Amino acid sequence: MALFWRIGRWRIGRSRRRGHVAHAPQIRAMIVDDHPVTREGLRTALGLSDDVLVVGEAASGEEAVDRARELSPDVVFMDVRMPGMSGIEATRQILQVAPETKVILITIDESRGAISQAIQAGVSGYLLKDASADALVDAARNAIEGNAVIHPQLTRTFIEEVRMGDSSSDTTPLSKREREILQRVADGATTKQVASDLGISPHTVKTHLERIFEKLGANDRAQAVAIAIRTGIVH
Repeated sequence: MALFWRIGRWRIGRSRRRGHVAHAPQIRAMIVDDHPVTREGLRTALGLSDDVLVVGEAASGEEAVDRARELSPDVVFMDVRMPGMSGIEATRQILQVAPETKVILITIDESRGAISQAIQAGVSGYLLKDASADALVDAARNAIEGNAVIHPQLTRTFIEEVRMGDSSSDTTPLSKREREILQRVADGATTKQVASDLGISPHTVKTHLERIFEKLGANDRAQAVAIAIRTGIVH
């Protein structure tokens, strides 16, 4: 079983099965891998949960982009190394044609370069191919919630890569309140918890987050936290 604990909005630690919520909408997933056996294995693993419905598959990066445009899946489980377009480039293009889609990379590549490119591409998770069925489903759930998951074996490399960015990046300064909110998000707090801590409404928190994303050029919480760590806005 994969292990996870939380670093900012990236969860790294022990995966826990969550109770199924009656009538909760299923997570619409797409699988991308050039090996049919791997696709079948992922489809079988995801099919063990009532929370996830596999709505499509693709055997290449190019096909993945076309299918994502057609299906707009909630989550894409993407191989990194494929003939032709890589999974990382496919991720970039998918987020352009289906910006609400979350991409989780499934790979055997543990190199710093691959992790750096994945972060820059905007992935919502990075798992190795030995991830359990529970870990896959947990990653999908967290991606939908705005969190991101990374395999524990990659923890040190990931942390170092997040912190290596250019601290002189040209970003619009955040207000004191925005920094307070982003720091709590980086610590793993939910919108409701941030609202309670600061004595404001959840709607106000969401409004601040939208402004933070715009100022930092981020698509979601995970990217905003990664940028904030690199630039020293949060710790």
